[in-house]
Amino acid sequence: MSKLPAQAEPVDRLLERVIIGGDLAGLTPLEKTKHYIRVCHSVGLNANTQPFAYLKLQGKETLYATKGATDQLRQIHSISIEIVARELVDGIYTVRARSSDPTGRHDEDEGIVPLADTVKGEFRTNLMMKCVTKAKRRVTLSHCGLGMLDESEIESIRDAKTEPGPDAKQLSLAEEMQDEIPDYAERSTPNQDASASAAAAPTPSPLEPAAATISLEDMAREAAMRGRDQLVKFFNSRNSKEKQQLRKIERDLVELYPTEGSE
Repeated sequence: MSKLPAQAEPVDRLLERVIIGGDLAGLTPLEKTKHYIRVCHSVGLNANTQPFAYLKLQGKETLYATKGATDQLRQIHSISIEIVARELVDGIYTVRARSSDPTGRHDEDEGIVPLADTVKGEFRTNLMMKCVTKAKRRVTLSHCGLGMLDESEIESIRDAKTEPGPDAKQLSLAEEMQDEIPDYAERSTPNQDASASAAAAPTPSPLEPAAATISLEDMAREAAMRGRDQLVKFFNSRNSKEKQQLRKIERDLVELYPTEGSE
């Protein structure tokens, strides 16, 4: 049996770090995926296109916007971009972009890259185009109220480590186990809840004592070994306290899924 992790950070402090500081480092993979989906839904983006990815820097983990995010946002909000200024001063090339949408809203932001006089030819033109791209993406995020980095800015950050957003399997599991699903305890009486827990538990074999106690974790592991659908069904039948307990071992549960082709 896998060992449970050390005592988790209190939920209120964890949520404070996520909401105020945007730090996802203390979340489980399932919780991170749920947060990812909520962010996508809040701005109207398709999570399956991986519009965001993860940035790890100085012990903190946050989301940053990929090219897919800014492209989708411009299309969704009918945002037009105009380059209003280009300037090269002391080896620093700056491009200012202005955004506008049909509602009359405007915004401006800049892209900046170092451009020394010694940089010539195609490499120089590539840097200038990169600066334009930075300006367009930054003003798009600002226009939509997203205070996060764009992927064109990540490569210049020292010691930054990136990871892709959740894959289709992770997104599907998180969607099915969303907190919006009412807890079983809220839909039933205590006696009904107890009956449901008993029904969800594996039936003891004739060789086992009738009073033998099977832990919640063991029941969850058995459900996971039957496949994702059984795990989701089991999870959704638990009350809030039990769900919190299961989230501590969700990585172990996912690893128990039968491999493709197995019985």
